[in-house]
Amino acid sequence: MKRRRRTPAERPRGLILLVKAIVLAPLLGYIVYKGVINPNTQNSESNSSEMTNFVKLNNGVQLPLIGLGVYKSTPGNETYDAVISALKLGYRHIDTAQMYQNEVDVGKAVRDSGVPRSEIFVTTKLWRSEWGHQRATSAIQASLQRLGLEYVDLLLLHCPGDAATRAETWRALEEAVTKGLIRSIGVSNFGVAHLEKLLSTAQMCYT
Repeated sequence: MKRRRRTPAERPRGLILLVKAIVLAPLLGYIVYKGVINPNTQNSESNSSEMTNFVKLNNGVQLPLIGLGVYKSTPGNETYDAVISALKLGYRHIDTAQMYQNEVDVGKAVRDSGVPRSEIFVTTKLWRSEWGHQRATSAIQASLQRLGLEYVDLLLLHCPGDAATRAETWRALEEAVTKGLIRSIGVSNFGVAHLEKLLSTAQMCYT
């Protein structure tokens, strides 16, 4: 029997569960996040630049709609120069990941840019090799050390990973939010079944 496709109203809601779509452009990447947001909280004020457009997540954090992604950007000067250039052009969202191995260069560029930290939205991701409560807790601290930042604005589970440790890994992210190390948490590359399973155990929900 062919499985019926779920309508948007039937899909899981409540967490900041974000699905990432990346469109590559010459030199700079545009990253658009679509997730559990209130459609009435999109920025309706007349901003002079698309770079300042954002959506407001259900926990109140504002996420810039346009950003630079550094996937496949070589660690070192290539990543550093790209981030510096993007911030000078008005980008305020930088997306990296532990797996990309360029968090050090992203963090240095953010710190050297001259742009106030509060104006830059930094996303990173937890790779599946760091799953499990203790490993995830340590990996979050390691990411912050590599970035040289006191907090990240968004931390994503990079992929569904091991179902047996998914709940305890998410719990480590929740605890990091409570400690002020992360402002928002979410997921990447999850299917509907993965989201439903996570929702059944997650404590941090925004409804």
